[in-house]
Amino acid sequence: MTTSTVAPEIAAFAAAVRDALADLPEEERDELTDGLEADLSESLAEDLRRTLPDPVAYAAELRAAAGLPARVKSRGTFAGLAQGWRDTLADVGIAIRRNPALGGALDFANALRPIWWILRAWLAAWLLASFFGVERGYGFAGGWWLVLAAFVVVSVQWGRGNWHTRAVPALIVIGNVIAVIVLLPVLAAADDGGNGDSGFDRGYSAGAGSVLNDPAIKGLSNNGHLLENIYAYDASGKPLHNVQLFDVDGNPLVTSRDVDQMPLQPAPAKLETGTKAYNVFPLSLTKMMWDQNGELVPDPSEDPGKKAAFRNGPFLKVPAVLDAQKVANSNH
Repeated sequence: MTTSTVAPEIAAFAAAVRDALADLPEEERDELTDGLEADLSESLAEDLRRTLPDPVAYAAELRAAAGLPARVKSRGTFAGLAQGWRDTLADVGIAIRRNPALGGALDFANALRPIWWILRAWLAAWLLASFFGVERGYGFAGGWWLVLAAFVVVSVQWGRGNWHTRAVPALIVIGNVIAVIVLLPVLAAADDGGNGDSGFDRGYSAGAGSVLNDPAIKGLSNNGHLLENIYAYDASGKPLHNVQLFDVDGNPLVTSRDVDQMPLQPAPAKLETGTKAYNVFPLSLTKMMWDQNGELVPDPSEDPGKKAAFRNGPFLKVPAVLDAQKVANSNH
């Protein structure tokens, strides 16, 4: 079994001819150029002095021989844009194929065209779904997968040169340009929503995460609310004063995150060591207000009775605690 290698100039010429026939459906184009490289290789082998003709003129001869009309430049703004785009691509393709290495790269890129047909279909479906808020990362919700499938069929058929009307080529050119421009931003947006949650779910998760990651609140709280004061009573139910509270590690228990910025500012107790302490309860609280200089100062309108209530506590006396031993004895 023998294999023949096509000369680079013949391969470039055949590719340029196909580019000049790009307006034809793929089946007709393949039929016209079937065996072109082999025929040219045989002709040049018989006559080494023969040179290759102009590929555009050769393509026109193939059209005429097959009874096909000559390539006519479309009229109209959008149609003219599409025709000009195709002519430019054909000219660029001819120039590239004069270099064998670049020609091979162009052939490889042409082999990847079906991937682009599917990608632009996904892009169109994603943009439409995002308008209605039903995209899910790189995917879709529910029946929108059927929309994607329909877009893929149309995109592939248009890429193959089928299902064309007079306006379709211009639409394809415009759509390809727009798709190239928005491709990277859309991929980034899809990746950002890759967890499959809706916008609301992502926002809720982000908000919850920010709360969970916030620094721990400094100070005693009850049901999520910071305590302003603590009131202790002895076993007989009488109020206690100057009670020092600590946790199991010996850390003072305080009720305020920032005693210098609270609307009710506690006055610290002074220990025998000379240290100021804010864990001595009940606290003596002073209502504060912002002055014209933006500083917290005592509120002159504070009700003295309310201040006394903060100091004395909510009850003058609470029920006494029964001694466990006495309760046991009284049951015998």
